[in-house]
Amino acid sequence: GILNICFANPSPSLTSSAPNFLSWSNITNVDLLGLQNITSVGSSFLFNCCSLKTVNLSCLQNVSIIGCLFLSNCKLLEDVDFCSFEKVTCLGSSFLSDCSSLRTISNIAGLR
Repeated sequence: GILNICFANPSPSLTSSAPNFLSWSNITNVDLLGLQNITSVGSSFLFNCCSLKTVNLSCLQNVSIIGCLFLSNCKLLEDVDFCSFEKVTCLGSSFLSDCSSLRTISNIAGLR
């Protein structure tokens, strides 16, 4: 299976993620660098990725809408940093729910 995912050169016209983006996958590491034009994250974004340990969200500085089940049920995820989420105005339900290994959530104050 795929262990690591990085988005190097996506289309500049890509402004939203589809529902169930990478959900139910066995990936362990995701680097979202290159997705800086995303303004809306669909529901079930990285939902139920039980092997996911790290995710780099730093490039998502233009996101204003996050759908439900964002990073939910990611059992091995330990640390999340929301430093780039200052524009988020709508946050769906079950945000980070059932992430049983989560130790650190950084910069969450920027979320409204």
